Amino acid sequence: MSRFILVIHPGGLGDVLLALPALRRLRHRFSEHRAWLVCGGQVGALLKACGEVSEAVSLDRGDLAALLAGQRPSAPGLAGCLAGCDLAVAWLADPDGRLQETLRRFGVRRVMTGSPASPACRAVHQGTRYLEIVGEVETAADEAVLLAVPAAVLAEGRRALSAIRVPDGARWAAIHPGSGSPHKCCDPGVLAQVVGWCRERGLFPVLVGGPADAEAVSAVHRICTNSSAVLAGLDLSAVAGALASAVLFVGHDSGLTHLAARLGLPTIALFGPTESQRWAPPGPHVAVLTGEPCACRDWESVRACDSKPCLRISLEALTVACEARLRDAGARI
Repeated sequence: MSRFILVIHPGGLGDVLLALPALRRLRHRFSEHRAWLVCGGQVGALLKACGEVSEAVSLDRGDLAALLAGQRPSAPGLAGCLAGCDLAVAWLADPDGRLQETLRRFGVRRVMTGSPASPACRAVHQGTRYLEIVGEVETAADEAVLLAVPAAVLAEGRRALSAIRVPDGARWAAIHPGSGSPHKCCDPGVLAQVVGWCRERGLFPVLVGGPADAEAVSAVHRICTNSSAVLAGLDLSAVAGALASAVLFVGHDSGLTHLAARLGLPTIALFGPTESQRWAPPGPHVAVLTGEPCACRDWESVRACDSKPCLRISLEALTVACEARLRDAGARI
């Protein structure tokens, strides 16, 4: 009879990808078990396609809400997973222990809960906090945790690139103007200059947009001297399949930037006002750039800040970082 582990992660794309080293440790610890993941629908489906988990259940189904209310989940197979589950990890706060009690009532033998936002966490970086919650210690190998994209997803990505007329085999660069908040985005004029620099460098620039990035993509597109290809309106698997063939990624503190880093792309991550020490994607292939230290005391101050000095990053700094990451990638190849 199959035995299971269950991981519950209510965070967004970037947060889930930061937890990947901890998820790998759990899979190694329970190497004979089938791993189930409850998280955002598209990232769960991608991680299943990449072989990181056996099954993924979307938060959109409402099963986490059911468990938090003490009710049996309705996702096919999930009740059976709980009945044969040796460990359930929920990366969220459970102050009254209700979720732990419910999981044990449905058959889970051991439950670990904890939020990476808890002041009890000693680690600074978010990924290390996930490790800490499950009793693991960060190692140098955690920076090398990358997604292995299967052939079917790569083919989906190639079709998406072909649809926007990216030449087959082109050395192309992804520029992602958006993020989860407009307050984390730099001047679109700077990114438009990066598009021009890519063309001068012999790279095919592509503006990449997520579900909420239409305005940010349009802002850069309007400034560009020449029309740029835009990759948008796709599900996450297609985006991952496309990005896997890029030679460079430039983006803000966003889920797609974390995805690019987990794919091993030379990645330029533009940070501010969020703390790069806490949220930046790890790895030697990632360069983190910031402007002046953020002086905003809280997010209310951030929303009121029009000048955004923390995101004033010069074109020179950007292009130097791009050149360095491309050079390092060439050396590794």
